[in-house]
Amino acid sequence: MLQITGKIINVFTNEAGKSKDGTEFAERHKVQLMGERVLANGDKQMDLMDLTIQDVSDWDGLQGEEISIDVGAFAPSKGNIIYFVSKGSKPQLIAN
Repeated sequence: MLQITGKIINVFTNEAGKSKDGTEFAERHKVQLMGERVLANGDKQMDLMDLTIQDVSDWDGLQGEEISIDVGAFAPSKGNIIYFVSKGSKPQLIAN
C-alpha cells in the first residue's frame, strides 16, 4: 500500500454528462493535493495531484490542511502512472 501526503488545495465535483462517444457518466468528487516530489538530483518539485474520492463529506473543512491518504497505483502505459484513493481510506490530518 502507498501513502500520499500533501496539502489540500481544493475539493470539487465534476458534473455528470456524456463523453464524446455518447457514453453517459456519473458525477465525480475530486480532491486536489499539492505535495513535494524529490528529483534524482536532490531538488524538490511541487506536484498538484487530482484524486477521485467517494465521499466528499470526509474532506469537509480540510481545505488548506496537510493530510495523508492511502492510495493505490497502476500504469496503463509506459511512463504514465494513475493514482487512486484506496477503498474505505479516509484523510488523516498531519500534525504541524
